[in-house]
Amino acid sequence: MTATSPKRVTISDVARRAGVSPSAVSHAFNGRPNVSETTAARIRAAADELNWRPNYASRKVSGQGGRSLGLVIARSRDTFGRDPFFMRLLAGLTEPLADLGWSLSLTLVQADEEEQVYRQWWGEQRVDAFLLVDVRHDDPRLPLVEQLGAPAVLLGAPVDDAVPAVTVADESAFATVLEHLGGLGHRRVARVTDAPGLAHTRSRDQRFSHAGAQQGIVTSFAAWDPTADDPVAELLARLGGVTAIVVDSESIAAQIVAHAPEVGVQVPAQLSVVAWEDSWVSSLVRPRLTALDAPVEESARTAVALLERLVRGEAAESQTVSGRRLVVRDSTAPAPRSPSQHHRDPDRDSEEAP
Repeated sequence: MTATSPKRVTISDVARRAGVSPSAVSHAFNGRPNVSETTAARIRAAADELNWRPNYASRKVSGQGGRSLGLVIARSRDTFGRDPFFMRLLAGLTEPLADLGWSLSLTLVQADEEEQVYRQWWGEQRVDAFLLVDVRHDDPRLPLVEQLGAPAVLLGAPVDDAVPAVTVADESAFATVLEHLGGLGHRRVARVTDAPGLAHTRSRDQRFSHAGAQQGIVTSFAAWDPTADDPVAELLARLGGVTAIVVDSESIAAQIVAHAPEVGVQVPAQLSVVAWEDSWVSSLVRPRLTALDAPVEESARTAVALLERLVRGEAAESQTVSGRRLVVRDSTAPAPRSPSQHHRDPDRDSEEAP
């Protein structure tokens, strides 16, 4: 997004389209009786055509600019509340937004509600820019913000040249993890993801496979199935001879570490676990999680700086922030000498016991 982005539609534009005065547009949307139903319908039709809504934000007492950043997250409340990444992101946005005198508008929606919220917030001038997270392949939000002329920045690998991105320098992250695991004797390692449709997943898969080939480690992939009766047991049953896993979600990694012993798998004696993200959760679970500490706060500050430039009408280019740092804790250990199938049937075990 640059200074050539489309100009935001104003009340005067709506008035010209409807053939009325700006005050008539204001009266129609405020329900004043001095506008006929026919005229009000024509005004609303013009507003819909131009994707415009009243500037409710201007009614608030504002400080310098009174600007607001929109963050629309397509996740359930339960999933959002259990993901430490979003807590760190929100905390990381607080200081740079406060420094600018901006506020944060946050909402959780279903995927099929996203477009409506973006159009409504932008049309009503409730926000001045958007921060895009969880960017998917062929994400409809990218052409949408360009169509609206809304300044936007995404977190993750660049997908669309028109929308600047803030990317973590992850090129060597998997090499660092697999070097650590390889040094412990692991030769079969799987990557576990809970979001195969996100744009960054494919590039991470490729880097993981490449790093494995460089280290002489056989890599594989497994998807987390939250709909299974016992997701942890279901995942472990599919790992075969894998002796270590790298899990995208820290909360899922914590579930695996906590529940694996109940299905006959000891962490880290039989299975080493590494989390792709790091937070306070890593230190609460036992054994404590070996994890990659991402520069979430740095990413947030960089994104806000880019958005401020875009809102001022200046050009802004994608930025790369520092890479992840491996924090070794208790969930990784030397590979077992004779890896066996991870999932065991307790009933069968009791039948075979002498």
